[in-house]
Amino acid sequence: MCNFDCWYKEVCSNFREDCDKTCGRFAEMKFLMEHSNIPKNKQKPIILTPYECDYEAFCMLEDIKNNIVEFVECGRNLYITSEIVGNGKTSWALKILMKYFDEVWDGNGFRARGVIVHVPTFLAKCKDFKSTDAEFEELKRLVMDVDLVVWDDIAGVTMSNYDYTQLLMCLDAREFKGLSNIFTGNISQRESLLDALGAKITSRVWNSNTEVIQFYGGERR
Repeated sequence: MCNFDCWYKEVCSNFREDCDKTCGRFAEMKFLMEHSNIPKNKQKPIILTPYECDYEAFCMLEDIKNNIVEFVECGRNLYITSEIVGNGKTSWALKILMKYFDEVWDGNGFRARGVIVHVPTFLAKCKDFKSTDAEFEELKRLVMDVDLVVWDDIAGVTMSNYDYTQLLMCLDAREFKGLSNIFTGNISQRESLLDALGAKITSRVWNSNTEVIQFYGGERR
């Protein structure tokens, strides 16, 4: 009985019961996933079928996914937005992040390349000065340096001045280094995003370097 679930076992002609001990591709993908902050139950991309109203948006995202290495190398940003909750924004962001891992694992040398950050949770943990969380401290370090960060639910919480400073510091560091970001959120008008995030953070999320893609279809959960 195989004791692990490889991302490639359905397409790999060399799949064996002991691949987890011998396969470099599995080992490097496992490393990328373990350092990505992707929940275990989300570590395989799901199939999403577009509603008719979202067909064009899905095609645009598929094109970005298929060219994600170039997208990241150019330091591009993506904002997937919809005023409707639960209609595939985060799932698409994860599909793109995992596709990037699939493209860069070969010869990666066990270097973290991308993470997902749930923004409300991230900001809440930034203010928890009473406990020491080694995993969270590592996540804070990674968001400054990895090639690609998914900022999930970017305007999902009313921010204090401290929250604003923490988030802006992370985004500024990434912008200075020319690193790519994927944002998801439920605010689809830039003016409304300005009200929620302020001018400085909005300018990092939605600017001339950002591809903005909106969903209109209903909830999928």
